[in-house]
Amino acid sequence: EEERIATTPPMGDAAVRVVVGEPGRQRAFRVLEYLAAGARRRLWVTDAYLLPPARLFEVMALAERDGVDVRVLVPGASDIPLVRNLTRLGYRRLLKAGIRIFEWDGVMIHAKTCVTDGRWARVGTSNINAASLFGNFELDLVIEDKQLARALEAQYRRDMAGSLEVVQHPRNAPRALQRVV
Repeated sequence: EEERIATTPPMGDAAVRVVVGEPGRQRAFRVLEYLAAGARRRLWVTDAYLLPPARLFEVMALAERDGVDVRVLVPGASDIPLVRNLTRLGYRRLLKAGIRIFEWDGVMIHAKTCVTDGRWARVGTSNINAASLFGNFELDLVIEDKQLARALEAQYRRDMAGSLEVVQHPRNAPRALQRVV
């Protein structure tokens, strides 16, 4: 018997790709890796449970070294305090690489987005940690659309305005967070 597939006519000009994450597969990981490696100007990430695997951290650090504005926005308060604390343990490494870190100064932010160069956007369920990227069933969209990417960048700027930037001070000074201006 012939299988019938429902089709929807194309709508709009955006190129949309569905990335289905499955345990043992690395599809979402590779998408994030490609977006970071391909960034030329901006790589802005929002993640609820940020614990980047070593290889992904390295690609983000290399992008920053190449002059890309790499930023991560994470929750200041989390529904899983242990993960928030583990995320904070990684701050020194991120800051040393030149990656800017912002903590949301409000109720738990649970977004999982990435916007690259005002052209590419990734929105979905995958968090940037090994459990999500390698062990969970996840679903992400990768969209090539300048209008959407610019709208996500505008939202990111609004989110940064409601965040505290994590800054690194000399060892003898107390660790501080300061308001983003």
